[in-house]
Amino acid sequence: MLREPSLIPDQALATQVYQCTINDCCYGPLVDCIKHAIGQEAEELLHNKLKERNLSFLDENQLRTKGYDKPDIILKVPIAVDGHIVHWIESKALFGDDHSLRTYLNEQFWRYWNRFGPGLVIYWHGFIGELDSWTARETEAYCSKTASPVTS
Repeated sequence: MLREPSLIPDQALATQVYQCTINDCCYGPLVDCIKHAIGQEAEELLHNKLKERNLSFLDENQLRTKGYDKPDIILKVPIAVDGHIVHWIESKALFGDDHSLRTYLNEQFWRYWNRFGPGLVIYWHGFIGELDSWTARETEAYCSKTASPVTS
């Protein structure tokens, strides 16, 4: 009923639920649109950085046509970043905390690692310092605070 307040029989309650949903500053539809736009912007920046360095890759849309469900980037030829081999890149336009990393590990990163090998996760808005050593040690995926996966 939260997704379709018009289905609520009490019109006053339906209107209040609708207004609460619209005004939700954390999980409402406006916030979802903003988060999506920020994520798209970060992925476009990542694409541009990879192209500037003449790195060959498949992006998320190309991977979907081949039947893969993500990651954002698969490198056609692996690269080394800070001594770590990188086969895939996942862009996260958010701050990485312990909870979000554990959630993404279970929902995404383990699958990528099992399918493609070690990769790079970019948290564009930083992450808590403990995650860097924890991630490298426990998952063989690598987290970066930098704005680019390949620095000059």
